[in-house]
Amino acid sequence: MLVHGAAAIVGPVPSSIFRFVALLTIFSLAATAAQAQRRQRQAQAAQAPNGSVWESPAAALEYRIDRNWSFHLDAQLRFDQNMSRLRTLQVRPGFEYVVSPNWALAAGYVQFTRYLPGARQSRGPFQDILYRTRIDGLPIAGRLRWEELFFDDSRLLVRTRALAGVRIPLWRSPWELALSDEVFVNVSTDRPTRTSGFAQNRAYIGFGRQLTAWAKGSLGYELDTLRGGNGAFRNEHNIKLNLAFSLN
Repeated sequence: MLVHGAAAIVGPVPSSIFRFVALLTIFSLAATAAQAQRRQRQAQAAQAPNGSVWESPAAALEYRIDRNWSFHLDAQLRFDQNMSRLRTLQVRPGFEYVVSPNWALAAGYVQFTRYLPGARQSRGPFQDILYRTRIDGLPIAGRLRWEELFFDDSRLLVRTRALAGVRIPLWRSPWELALSDEVFVNVSTDRPTRTSGFAQNRAYIGFGRQLTAWAKGSLGYELDTLRGGNGAFRNEHNIKLNLAFSLN
């Protein structure tokens, strides 16, 4: 009786309320779809198209603390073609400890600041195993790097990077030819657009020379081959200008 009486008091629901609820539902669905499209456009904008050309000036500082310890600071900018717009900034301070004449260990911190629309910032520690030697007088270097990158959306990327390089003196001139290749492998990731396994490759060729007793410069070309979340590959062309300074 109470329920029947309450229903009699409330009466039938007006059709205007149904229309209001229907319009509200339509607006919510439209807003959700628009937000999804906006995120997709941002993700596409954050990913450079195939064949992009970059200019990447970089500077490196080294300060030897004692016979075994040294401090290193690397900074790299990346610009659009014709240096028209800054896209990324990378800063990497760290310490190196010489274990033997050929082997060294290093560790530090890296900060990646990205200026692409929709790009996420990342930062985190890294650890290196370094190997340096000479074969027939040619300087050979190898590096195995482990990185843990934390993004500003609380996601994590763990990856390793293996680099091998050689410097070849050009006759009796102060110039040398530098060749290197670096492979990136994603070890662990919780981002749906990233997969474990091969991530990218960087092949570099350039010319460098000693500028002063405490400064060295190089100019070269780097071909970056990157694997996207859908498994497709794209290439980026990178013109690199490097300056390295020794503070002691």
